[in-house]
Amino acid sequence: MKDKSGFSFVYTAFLALLFSACDDGSSAPEEPVDTFDAAVVCPADGMNAYGEPNRGTFTDARDGQVYKYTTIGNQVWMSENLKFDAPYSLCYNKIEGFCDTFGRFYSLHENGEWFDFFDQELLDTICPAGWHVPSVDEWTLLSISMGGGAKAIYRLYSSTSFGENGRTGSDDCGFNSKPAGYWLSNGDISGEYRLSIYWTSTARSMKTAEECAFNPEGIYFWTNQHRMSIRCIKD
Repeated sequence: MKDKSGFSFVYTAFLALLFSACDDGSSAPEEPVDTFDAAVVCPADGMNAYGEPNRGTFTDARDGQVYKYTTIGNQVWMSENLKFDAPYSLCYNKIEGFCDTFGRFYSLHENGEWFDFFDQELLDTICPAGWHVPSVDEWTLLSISMGGGAKAIYRLYSSTSFGENGRTGSDDCGFNSKPAGYWLSNGDISGEYRLSIYWTSTARSMKTAEECAFNPEGIYFWTNQHRMSIRCIKD
């Protein structure tokens, strides 16, 4: 009869090595540690790099509209969507009070025509003096400051409830993103109460720009919609 003890020893050692490899955690990388701290990233008190309070209000001299703002990292953002009655902008009147809550929808194309050439002068002047439409890089930095990915989106969304299917968040830094959706070419809107989608100043071509959409998984950039919200950032 053959001695199988050698084979048994090797087989047992192989199994031990196999299970050891499975247990070392190498097959399932750990989730990165979330180090976000609102008291550090966006303290409500204190002064920002512009010598102004971290949170406060300012007045748009063009129409007297008062806006809240907040400081996140080294950036200063409006805490509300733009409401200025600019050329080609529209207010959605089918829902009472919608424009007061969510702001207007804007086209940055010449004559307000979708996929016409961009109106550079309008882009440069649509925000209040001292503010501008943020670039992709500025939106990306905001997401990073807020912890990135889904965590950032949740922290940026308003804590206001917009119904059972509405999108809400923790609004840790007072950014107060309210899901207005976007304006369709047929004059209706889509994504209201569920999606925040904003203009960026970053062009994809002479006729299209990057949009910044607040998806559940994180900030997402894609070709601009017909009309969208604008959230300005300080120069």
